[in-house]
Amino acid sequence: MTIRIATFALASLAMAGIASAQSPVHWTATAASKSAAPGTKTDVTLLASIDEGWHIYSLTQGPGGPMPSKITVPTGQPFTLAGGIKASAPDAKFDQNFGIQVETYENKAEFTVPIKVNKSAKAGPQKVQIAARYQVCNASVCLPPRSDKVTVDMHVKGKDDK
Repeated sequence: MTIRIATFALASLAMAGIASAQSPVHWTATAASKSAAPGTKTDVTLLASIDEGWHIYSLTQGPGGPMPSKITVPTGQPFTLAGGIKASAPDAKFDQNFGIQVETYENKAEFTVPIKVNKSAKAGPQKVQIAARYQVCNASVCLPPRSDKVTVDMHVKGKDDK
């Protein structure tokens, strides 16, 4: 019995190591508009493509269980978060491992991130950076939480742009 538990633990650790080296979650971002003037808002769609058998947790996942996903617009760029993030509807189900109701995304999750172009933004090509912090699990193991950053090209309009 002890050998079986040790073997399962080693297999889980090996699986976690392989999956954490190459995450089962792949992020992409697209802007609703390729250009925006300083002081205006636009949306960036953030898409998580999740490998088969894996899932992440919603932004609204309650306490007492897995880590909820979190999406931010990092400081130090000419863009800021301009309101609440909208997300596709998660699947809600009871999870025996955590003993609570969990909200998950399998296969894909889509988030609409409202972005404001700072009034002081320099005209020309810029990159909007979005950060996603999340925990990914399968039926037998949860990987440590991780953070990924995704960028999308944005042209900040100048006085001569229409």
